[in-house]
Order: sequence, then C-alpha cells, then structure tokens
Amino acid sequence: MLILHLSDIHFKNGEAGSPMDQDHHVRTVLLRDLRQQCETIGATPDVVLVSGDIAYAGDADEYDFAQKWLEEVCKTAGCDTSTIMVIPGNHDVQQTITKKHLVQAIHNDIKATADSKLLPGKLTQLLIEEDSRDWLYRSIENYNDFATQYFCDLLPPDRTTVERRFELNDGSTLCITGLNSAFVSSQNDKERSLYVDPSAQRITHEDGVTHVVMCHHPYNWLANGQQLEDHLNVVSKIQIFGHEHTNRVVLGRDWIRVAASAAHPDRREDGWEPGYNLLELSVDTEGNSRTLDIKAHIRVWQNRPTQFVPKMDGAADHFSQSIALEAWTAPQTPPKSDHVAEASPVPDGTVIEEDASMTSLRTLSIRYFKLTFSKKLEIAGSLDLFEEADTKLPDHERFRRVLLRARERNLLDELKAAIDAATPAKLPEQEQ
Repeated sequence: MLILHLSDIHFKNGEAGSPMDQDHHVRTVLLRDLRQQCETIGATPDVVLVSGDIAYAGDADEYDFAQKWLEEVCKTAGCDTSTIMVIPGNHDVQQTITKKHLVQAIHNDIKATADSKLLPGKLTQLLIEEDSRDWLYRSIENYNDFATQYFCDLLPPDRTTVERRFELNDGSTLCITGLNSAFVSSQNDKERSLYVDPSAQRITHEDGVTHVVMCHHPYNWLANGQQLEDHLNVVSKIQIFGHEHTNRVVLGRDWIRVAASAAHPDRREDGWEPGYNLLELSVDTEGNSRTLDIKAHIRVWQNRPTQFVPKMDGAADHFSQSIALEAWTAPQTPPKSDHVAEASPVPDGTVIEEDASMTSLRTLSIRYFKLTFSKKLEIAGSLDLFEEADTKLPDHERFRRVLLRARERNLLDELKAAIDAATPAKLPEQEQ
C-alpha cells in the first residue's frame, strides 16, 4: 500500500494561480518528482492524505484552487480523486469569526480548565450543547463545504473525526483516522493552547486492524497533547502531523511518527524547505508472526539546481521501520467486495461502510459538488433524497446525506445519470 502525504499547502487568495504566484514552479517540480517517484516505487497512491492548512485564510476561493490542484496531483500520481482524505488546520479557520467576543469567550472557558481530569467533560459539554458547538465549528464552514466532496466534513457532536479503512496485502485492515485540532484555533494560538476532543480516545485495539492517525498539530501544540501521545503510542502504529513546516521522522519501538514539510512554506521562514512524503506499507507474515514494514520516502526541496531530493537516513534514501503486529488469521468467509475493507459498526452511525458502492459514490460525490447549488438541489429533489429534518442542517451536511441516501436506496445509477445530464459538455480542447 502507498500513502501520499501532503501538508500545509496554504493556497492564498489573490496569489495562488495569479501572474505573481511565486510557488508555481515549486508545485510544477513537485508534480514531476511525484510522477517519477511513483514510477520508481512501482505503485500509485491508495490514499492521498492532506494534514491540514489547505487554505491560507479559510477563504472559499482558496479551496476552489485547492480542489483543482489536488485533481492535478491525483492525475499525476495515477490515482483517483476519491482517494483524497483531508483534515483542517489553523489556516483553515476563518479568523473573522474566531475574533468574535462570543467565540473568544468559549475558547477562554476551555483554556481556563486547568485540571486535566475535568477537560474531557468540558469539551464534551461544549460540543454537545447546540449553541456552543455551532460557534466552535462556524469558523471552518468553508473548509466543510470543500471537505464534503471527500466525505471528510465535520459536524459535532457525532462526527468530529474522519475515518477510512483499506485492505492491506495480507487481508487485514488499515484504519486511518483524522483528528480535528483546530476547533479552538484563533489568532491567539501558541504551544499548548489547542485541543483534540475526547473522540480520539475511541481509537482502540481491534483484531486484524492497524491504526494510522493524522492530526495537523503535533503534541507540543496541544494542551492535552501528553494524554493523546500516551494513548496513540499504544494504539496507533503510524502517526502523521503537519503545522511546523519541518520534516521529521521519529522511530519508536511500536510506532513511527512522521511530520511533513509544508508543500508551500512561507518564504520568509528560516530554513524554507518545501516537501512531501510517500509511505510504503506491507505486512510480512511468517508462521504466526506478522510484521508491518514501512518505508518512508521524505522528499525535500533543494536549491541550485531546484529539485526535490530524498532526505537521507545515513546511506539510505528512505527511513525504514518494522513493527511487530498481533497474530491474526483472515476469516474464511469471503470479503464483501474486492480489495475494500468493511468498517466496524459505531453506535453514532457516522463511520461509513467501505464497499464497492461507496467507492462509486466517492467518485460521484466529487462530480456532484462541482455542480451549481441549484443543480444539486434539483437532482436531490428529483430523486426524492431530501427529508424534512434536513432543513435545519448546514448545506454541506444536507448534500452529504443526499449522497449517502442514494447509496442506501440503490439509486447510484440514477444519481450518475442525473449528474451526467447536469454536467456541461467539455469542449474538444478541454478533453485533450
């Protein structure tokens, strides 16, 4: 299995894609290097992880550019856009909202909870209460509008993390969970001032499941970072971070921790060094012994001449780690679908079961969200996919439910036909 990891893209409205876009060359070289690396490895990414800071200021136009660029990334790497999985970072937060007195009052109420034993209860209370949770998440509305096409939008209290499951080479499951460390982010961010909510503690041991966790902020930026680190070191074999714009690989006995360079770091930063990561995963089985073998290809920017080169581990051009896994035997019953793992049931029903129909829906979702608002409404109405309770939901959640209902009601063929009919025909020069 191959994971492509990008972080801190920071697409800035008015700069990205403009005649003054000084990062255009960096992106071009990154894509060329990515193509070459995939050819050398002999694989295309099974999942494209973006660990936050997709936008620069949480502006809707910044996400429009990001969506187009991520399509280019997937085309270059030879994978489908349905493989994209994103989480928010502090630059995905709209500070015009977090500066409001009411939002700051909620943030200060959280930060005033000095007793770590009381913090989970405080966060849970605020994320359950309708008014406070709406204000805490209002600052990432534009992010949610963007992330919904990848089924990565967030809606407290039931869905404050994202999860996807994949089948590894031995038939076991790789579960990737994305955490939200930006819901208390504002212009006042500093180390130990941010949080992840108690849902992170739901990540636990499962037979035949290897956990990967992605979080924008490293542990030192979280007030409850020590508790999270202690927990993930036990349950998560691979831990992925962004934010600090510094590539770093830490090898533990039972885990590997990978921090990414920024794809677009601020050029005023000392040690400006764009980068991205590719992680190769495979399970080696010998008798009852199972080992997760990891190769981390850390690609970093080189000046004069400008190109991406490997970060070296001694004489090796990648970092290697082998982690012992628990004994596990594949069940005798055939899987529900080809090469796709089934999600375990969760009481709140927010984990999506991955099967062939969900793979189709992920592809349709991206096309659906490219349509105008009125066209999306028209399709949902024509297939009778709205319900009365949807009227109180934000638009991103309403349309998410429309898509999932189409799958539940076996209407994916009808949904595809409606999207085909509503999609403008490409001109010949656009198809080349």
